[in-house]
Amino acid sequence: MTDVLGRLTDAMNAAAGTVREQELRPLVAPERPRRRWHQRAWAAPVAAAAAMVLVIGLVLAVSHGLSGTRQSAMPGRPPAAPLRFYVATDLSITKVVVRSTATGKVVAVVPVALVANTGSEVAPALATGANGTFYIAAFQRGVREEQIYRFRLTAAGHVTGFARLPGGALRPGWAADSLAASANGSRIAVGAYYYPSQVNPGPEQSDQVVVVNTHTGAQRIWRGGSLAGGYNFFRVASLSWTGGHRELAVLGQWCRAADLNPGGEECPRWERRAQLRAINPAGPGGGTVLGGRLLLRQAPRTFLAQALVSPDSSVITAMVLRSKIVGNPQISGTFPANLSIEQVSAAHGRPLGVIYRRYLGDTSSESGPMNDALTLIADATGSHLILNGGICNLHCSNEFNGWLDGGRLVPLRPAGFAYREAAEAW
Repeated sequence: MTDVLGRLTDAMNAAAGTVREQELRPLVAPERPRRRWHQRAWAAPVAAAAAMVLVIGLVLAVSHGLSGTRQSAMPGRPPAAPLRFYVATDLSITKVVVRSTATGKVVAVVPVALVANTGSEVAPALATGANGTFYIAAFQRGVREEQIYRFRLTAAGHVTGFARLPGGALRPGWAADSLAASANGSRIAVGAYYYPSQVNPGPEQSDQVVVVNTHTGAQRIWRGGSLAGGYNFFRVASLSWTGGHRELAVLGQWCRAADLNPGGEECPRWERRAQLRAINPAGPGGGTVLGGRLLLRQAPRTFLAQALVSPDSSVITAMVLRSKIVGNPQISGTFPANLSIEQVSAAHGRPLGVIYRRYLGDTSSESGPMNDALTLIADATGSHLILNGGICNLHCSNEFNGWLDGGRLVPLRPAGFAYREAAEAW
């Protein structure tokens, strides 16, 4: 099988090299599902250079005969974990723990008393910073608004310095769907969504990007803005800091109709536009995301699920979905069946390679709370990646969660139904 995959990869890469950039076909979003466990998805573009609009069109495919679950299996002893610990929230949203990357053993519990006081399942959002610093946005008992907290991990994985972040209280009715910390910890970016409930009645609203100055506690808010053609409902898919703390890359989507799923990032493909924009966090009084520098405009045929810009602004790592959507006789599928993690040059927009491929198969259901169905998680250096997948078949037996190593997905422990977590950071 290794030889077959090697030959297949060589052939694909050779084919990709023959395609000129101007011939590359653009990207498309998948059909909306008929029913899912949690109506939640994402959308997203990927990033490139200044005024250049990048279309990732690598001519690469994955054989439909390769099972996604089997691709994750690794014979013999797994490689040594690049980082000793990771922080995770369990799928039932009961606690936040520190786990050993190698064994999955819980070595510490983050002292935040989670409470679902929103009328819906709201998983904490996690982010990592430099020097072992972590951030968590969560609802804690006795506190009405969702708060952002900061803590550090010792060399042994123990939690120290747990405290509220100055200015880290979100407005009532809003919750964090994504977090990103700048390299020096001076700013925290929040993808905030409004959750209608008995406590917070009202129509669904577009997401906002909130940037918190951790020194002064001041907040600045960016709204999505409107695209021509009536694309005025905005969702944040992911956030990443680039160039230190000088720019924030916002991966978002604009829809013609409101997404009634709080924190969701999906709408029918004919009503959806997705872009990656770089905004200046020091800009006066915030503004609109559309006012930021355009890094990518989504085009048809390929669905870009996640995108991260490296801290040094040199590389964009994107999760790309291709091919047909696979479901089952009971429930239709949701996303294209072929997943790849691809890297491109941020300076030139040229493909740098594919670092992982996976066949998703049946994507008719989704497990876990209202967090992204597919997430790509980087450490503070941007070098080490976790891939967490909660879209699954009718019985959710094809979930996956692990870290990438040389084209392989090394499963994070523990395995079983807890094979993935509601949120993770390392």
